[in-house]
Amino acid sequence: MTTTPDTAAPARRVGRLRLAAVIMRAGLRSQLANRADFAMAVANGVTYQITVLLFATVVFSRFPSLGGWGLGEILLISSIRMLGHGLYMLFFGNLGLIPHLLREGRFEAFRTRPAPVLLQVFTYEAPINALGDLVVAGASLTVCLSLLDITWSPAAVCFLVVAVAAAAVIELGLNLHIAGLVLRFRGSESLFFWLDNTAGNFGNYPLSVFPAVLQGAFTFGIPIAFAGYYPAAWLTGHADTVPVSPLLVHLAPLVALLAVLSGLVVWRRCLAWYSRNG
Repeated sequence: MTTTPDTAAPARRVGRLRLAAVIMRAGLRSQLANRADFAMAVANGVTYQITVLLFATVVFSRFPSLGGWGLGEILLISSIRMLGHGLYMLFFGNLGLIPHLLREGRFEAFRTRPAPVLLQVFTYEAPINALGDLVVAGASLTVCLSLLDITWSPAAVCFLVVAVAAAAVIELGLNLHIAGLVLRFRGSESLFFWLDNTAGNFGNYPLSVFPAVLQGAFTFGIPIAFAGYYPAAWLTGHADTVPVSPLLVHLAPLVALLAVLSGLVVWRRCLAWYSRNG
């Protein structure tokens, strides 16, 4: 028995991508139409990230070294994490809008269009505040590189680029879990804020300054340490001081892959449940 190849599948995929592009352009135009709103969105991203850096500066004014890490080295941790966060917000930050879309009844429209629901969420509107996040993260990286004596070989540069990409994917994976839970349990939207707050409070510092229980939680439970700390440990020569094993400094890409794959599984299962019961 032979099967006929589905020659229409590529055309359908192209059509879905075009639809998503149209939706994204419409969202971007609507936000750019009001320059004051655009400026406020960028300023919001700048303000939040500057607050994070100011807190770190205050800490260092009292403690010049934390767990054997200097100012430039800790700024590298926060810069990797913030660059990853900015990329996450730029491409996937609309996940945090799902509770709003559900309350307004707009999520239902996504399920009737010929495009993946998740893609429609990602392209719902242009997350302008991500530009502010990226500006501050880039400035932080510039400052920390001026403070560090690192030989930037091609391998080190590639490692840094992969680390930033992995940080963005890890955040995507964690938020996909939460987005799925929001579809399944309507009172769980506060987890978006909790995750962002936890990453901002704990993800910018060496893991060694925290109790062992938090070291394990941020490595094997909610792996925010792979979104900054572990890659920075390799780049700054602290690999031999990390908890458990020095091999962890190389595992950010693998952790990112596992996080996003498990997040997609949770999202699809919860979306299927929502389609039956929502």
